[in-house]
Amino acid sequence: MRKFVFLMLTILFSVASSLAQTEKKFELFGGYTFENIDSGIRSEDIGTNTTLDNRFNANGFRVAATGYFTKHIGITGDFSAHFDNRNDVFDSTTGESKFRLYNFTGGPQFRFINTTRFTPFVQTLAGIARRNLSESFSGNGTDVTDDKTSFALKLGGGVDYKLSDRFSLRIFQMNYNPVFLRSRIVDGFTVPDRTLNGFEFSTGIVIK
Repeated sequence: MRKFVFLMLTILFSVASSLAQTEKKFELFGGYTFENIDSGIRSEDIGTNTTLDNRFNANGFRVAATGYFTKHIGITGDFSAHFDNRNDVFDSTTGESKFRLYNFTGGPQFRFINTTRFTPFVQTLAGIARRNLSESFSGNGTDVTDDKTSFALKLGGGVDYKLSDRFSLRIFQMNYNPVFLRSRIVDGFTVPDRTLNGFEFSTGIVIK
């Protein structure tokens, strides 16, 4: 997984470097991100009551590069990583859950430039998500892993506040992040196709 993250970041920054050399209409964002998202497994899938029915609250980071072809329209490449650890219950057994979600998406972005320091924007991004979920049971030493790479979208927007000609504060960015998990076998159980409905909040600094 570290190799996957490194590859995604390398591609993103390569695109950013290329845009910076050819066009000055370029922005780079980096900052904190939080995502509330489904686990991908329900009690009905494994025939036992489990707190995996509850959504994960994952913290992480986001980086994005945008090259603008006009004053308003640009193309964005976006990478985010979210992490959460917690204890989950399976009937009378408790397991330690480790949740990891990596999104690499790209697509058009539209900004609403005006005479104020505030610049709203919207975007529609598509790409892939790598979702990793593992369970460790200290009582019997059994480990269960559910890893899947799936098609994903990021739909949303936010508001930037201009600090100077080179820097802006991204006050907030909100994205709907559906991840389309396909059917798979997890520890002998067949888990059906399922859409993970993620809601992402980000904030950070924009460098122009």
